[in-house]
Amino acid sequence: MVTLLCLVLWVDSAKEKPITAEERSHWSFAAPTDPEIPANPRTQNPIDAFIYKSLDGRIKHAQEADRRTLIRRLSFDLIGLPPSLEEVKNFVQDSSPRAYENLVDRLLASPQFGVRQAQHWLDLARYADTDGYEFDQARPNAWRYRDWVVDALNRDLPYDRFLTLQLAGDEVDPDDPQSFIATGFNRCYPDMVDLNDQGLRRQNALNDMTETVGLVTLGLTIGCARCHDHKFDPIRQTDFYRLQAFFTPSRFRDDFAITTLEERRTFESANSKWELEQSRLQTLILELERPTRDRLAPGLPMGALDTVVSAHAKSFAERTAFETRLIFDALKGDKRLAVECLKAELGESAWDTRADLFAQLSNHEKRRPVSPPTARGIDELGQMSAPTYVLKRGEFGVKGDEVSPGFPLVLSRSKPSIRALPNSSGRRTALAEWLTQPDHPLTARVMANRVWQAHFGKGLVATASDFGTMGDAPTHPELLDWLAHNLVSNGWSLKSLHRQIVVSSTYRQATKAGPGAREFDPTNASISHQNRRRLDGESLRDALLAVSGRLEPRLGGPGVFPPLPAELTKLSSKGPAWPTSNSPTDQNRRSLYIFVRRNLRYPFFEAFDRPDTNASCPQRPVTTIAPQALSMLNSRLALDAADGLMKRVQGSDRQVELAFEIALGRPPTTDETRDAHEFLASDPSRLRDLCLAIINTNEFIYVD
Repeated sequence: MVTLLCLVLWVDSAKEKPITAEERSHWSFAAPTDPEIPANPRTQNPIDAFIYKSLDGRIKHAQEADRRTLIRRLSFDLIGLPPSLEEVKNFVQDSSPRAYENLVDRLLASPQFGVRQAQHWLDLARYADTDGYEFDQARPNAWRYRDWVVDALNRDLPYDRFLTLQLAGDEVDPDDPQSFIATGFNRCYPDMVDLNDQGLRRQNALNDMTETVGLVTLGLTIGCARCHDHKFDPIRQTDFYRLQAFFTPSRFRDDFAITTLEERRTFESANSKWELEQSRLQTLILELERPTRDRLAPGLPMGALDTVVSAHAKSFAERTAFETRLIFDALKGDKRLAVECLKAELGESAWDTRADLFAQLSNHEKRRPVSPPTARGIDELGQMSAPTYVLKRGEFGVKGDEVSPGFPLVLSRSKPSIRALPNSSGRRTALAEWLTQPDHPLTARVMANRVWQAHFGKGLVATASDFGTMGDAPTHPELLDWLAHNLVSNGWSLKSLHRQIVVSSTYRQATKAGPGAREFDPTNASISHQNRRRLDGESLRDALLAVSGRLEPRLGGPGVFPPLPAELTKLSSKGPAWPTSNSPTDQNRRSLYIFVRRNLRYPFFEAFDRPDTNASCPQRPVTTIAPQALSMLNSRLALDAADGLMKRVQGSDRQVELAFEIALGRPPTTDETRDAHEFLASDPSRLRDLCLAIINTNEFIYVD
């Protein structure tokens, strides 16, 4: 009965339902408008004009925050670090009418800007330095993609180009290794490398890539249509696989040479000659074995990839070196034909010839050209692509109808214009071009909303990766459309969008609400005051390092390993899972550069809600749990920070005042000064305890 029911469900879903006018009417499926900015004599900033209009005189904007609060808020928002003592002093004393705008511009130009903003994007991309699953193997070159994101954001690479390179960098700029590195976005999925069925492993990767592109760029839960039509949004199962077809030709590479074009061509020429000789030897072995295999174990073993099946259908002369290697590897591991049986069937003479060819192949392997530095990403082998099928109930191997690349029907009624390129199908370029059309209904809206969320703690659409029918409606739809339109009209500049938001009076409000605001609007959906926000784990760790004077601000390079509790360093039987970095400067680098192991999260980050890297994370949860207080009071990180802060102020005749100013950006109040001096009077050695208490205040952990 269950089997019959599944069959009936599949038959029904195979008949693709047309998109109705009612389904198309959802607000997010229509292109953003260019709304008229409300006239308001109180402001010239369009953001404020839209907010004032929505308040409609019912409640008032909160007062502007004081300068010490503003510089701390702005510094954490833009670069993820607390302002230095000198920076606070200079800003507070700056009498220039453009003091705030100058501060904004300086922070936007800081190299640390990209470090902070990259973390938001890497959460979406599900970035990690390991595969996950049982063995959680390291990905030695994954960090190059992380560094590419930091650099792109620091250069203010236009968002349309930022997306295009991550989806199709190998196609649109094949001569630039950095463009290939950008495609590492597609390779951030968790990967069960030892899966018996390598075809299923590849399909899992394609499913993940399809779902993530839908979530990150479209803000739609496309992945819900993998097994059946979406239950709530007008996204059909065929939409999922049409979108996947853009990625079907992808070749997953971990060995792309990232050198100059001349060096790469020299290496590729030498490597091509080496591969031709390897292919010649493998072909001789395959030809020698073919009669026996055709008789005893014809065809390919079960689970062979479509690319292997396609190559196997060709004659020996038609196969490329890559295709020959695919078939050789597939048959070499064929468990249908035991080695002893193959030896007996070949006979002594043929077996000796085979052994000699394997010896030549082994010697040839030792002469492989030394590879230059490599990166992880995707490219394509040529213009052709294996077919894409709708998978019945989403199950690998249960193929339904073949589909061609296409966009979700609710968003576009036109077929993609795909232009084949010399070394690829051009499919992903077509996808990127569609996503970055100026009038695309979702791309600019989704990103503008993410930037807004970074500065207010909540987006205008609270469900940042779900703009569908089950997601929240925008609290300020005209403002969202204006932000999206402004992003495009400013050349897709993300820095311009950040600047537009943070210079607004809406952003500069205090967190203390005006009269009646909390009663009228307890969730602050009207944005009548700024939201108090807790620092995430990365910013909190960086702040501890900064106030203790130990932060190493250097950018780029492989992940680092700060010390872990001893009980967590022996979790692997295959060597240390967390080999602590020997250099103190490496241990004290910014949190973005800490090695991201899927199966062993850095404990401090885990306590402060670091997301699971197995899935795209649009917004981190904010919990209040006991391990947070324990980490801030007892962890080696917190104790070292207190010790470092103590050493910075020790010996000064105003050490109490300095400790508060360095840690909190303000002098202590009269009561705090009295209490601190009384605390130290009986035992001056308690200065370290005082510093520990200061960094455990809510004021240190939260941003007003």
